[in-house]
Amino acid sequence: MASDPRVPGAGVFGDLPPSYTRSPPAANSDLLRRPSYCHAAFALKQISKGKAVGQKALLFVGLLVFGALSVGLRVAAIETDIEQLWVEAGSRVSRELRYTKEKQGEEAVFTSQMLIQTSKQEGTNILTQEALLQHLEAALAASKVQVSLYGKSWDLNKICFKSGVPIIENIMIERMIDRLFPCMIITPLDCFWEGAKLQGGSAYLPGMPDIQWMNLDPLKLMEELSQFTSLEGFREMLEKAQVGHAYMSRPCLDPDDPDCPQSAPNKELRQSPDIAQELRGGCHGFSKKFMHWQEELILGGRAKDSQDALLSAEALQTMYLLMSPKQLYEHFKDDYEIHDINWNQEKATAILESWQRKFVEVVHQSIPENSTQSIHAFSTTTLNDIMKSFSDVSVIRVAGGYLLMLAYACVTMLRWDCAKSQGAVGLAGVLLVALSVAAGLGLCSLLGLSFNAATTQVLPFLALGIGVDDMFLLAHSFTETGSNIPFKARTPPLASQANR
Repeated sequence: MASDPRVPGAGVFGDLPPSYTRSPPAANSDLLRRPSYCHAAFALKQISKGKAVGQKALLFVGLLVFGALSVGLRVAAIETDIEQLWVEAGSRVSRELRYTKEKQGEEAVFTSQMLIQTSKQEGTNILTQEALLQHLEAALAASKVQVSLYGKSWDLNKICFKSGVPIIENIMIERMIDRLFPCMIITPLDCFWEGAKLQGGSAYLPGMPDIQWMNLDPLKLMEELSQFTSLEGFREMLEKAQVGHAYMSRPCLDPDDPDCPQSAPNKELRQSPDIAQELRGGCHGFSKKFMHWQEELILGGRAKDSQDALLSAEALQTMYLLMSPKQLYEHFKDDYEIHDINWNQEKATAILESWQRKFVEVVHQSIPENSTQSIHAFSTTTLNDIMKSFSDVSVIRVAGGYLLMLAYACVTMLRWDCAKSQGAVGLAGVLLVALSVAAGLGLCSLLGLSFNAATTQVLPFLALGIGVDDMFLLAHSFTETGSNIPFKARTPPLASQANR
């Protein structure tokens, strides 16, 4: 089809689309130099014939580079460790943490699982027998948590942190002490005999009932065991630690409990203890010298009189200390019971995380529906799970946001006049921002930079807003710039205007 001389520019561009010959449009220099997306096929045809200039190769290379970098998202790592996220590298806090770990060693590292109780009515005194007994019920349920992994059962007594387990030459006595040695549980219940109920260890000796902390008097036990072997060193250690009669000499929260020992100070009188008086100054574990739980650790919202006597409190707190994954691995590394499961530190981590999740679940289930108290459980794994859930990328949310912006850009920049319509510019601009974000994050992943919640939840939308804003500004300014200005001269002023 020959060129139509009636159409301006036909001699330059050769064959035009049929629409031009049937209905010749008015002369428009912008359309001749910059065909709209409505005539993209026409422009591509002219580029193929060599009658126009286009950057097909550059576009292809750019898309190829962006696509290749975006593949790096497959190896993206999300950082959820609080210390790594919030402690600045090389700061004073990081130096102090490193110093503490170096001086105390791995054996002093543990994880805390917390159980916090408050009254549903704000400001209510929680130092009552009823509140302490409900705290005991929840704490007891938590101490009995068991998980089954790798064909083995794991309870608190196996995974809890134990401070300074003594080494005894007599193998039988050493095994018995290892079974009985209590877990580190920081609780207000240790001011009472009921604190012994949280300790799940037990041992057996011929001719005696099962030995548990609820019925264990260390001094009497030493007298009976001394008939079979010499325990002078162990007896001296108990005296230095001020273990004494352990829990057997402490008052009972409920003196009517049939298991409450006769040695309890309030057993005979069956009189409820003075809770505030017993908790004043804090509580002690089985060792009065080395296990002192200050009031600040076990009580919250305290009120005192002018004599520093405890009057009331609004919260109770119990903490269960667990071994670190490395400690748990080292503890069972040579144990014959786990020789068949290919024991490693990753499995130790999985066991601890599984126990912590069930700990939170069991505590929440232990609360009666008509209770006047609120009990909350918190574990290290809970915090990590929260951070992971916040850091996970919601594909639906991100895709929805970009699709909405895509539709908005196309609609707002679309014009009935094809020469002035910039709908395809809006489409290309949003897609370019999406590719840029994906390529940038992919490059960071390939460089070994880890992501966090801000990277996955904020950055995609922040980059979309900033990138699209500049696109709208450039497109609008280009349209409003007078056509008498040379085509190439329009871009530099627009770029500087967008930067401003």
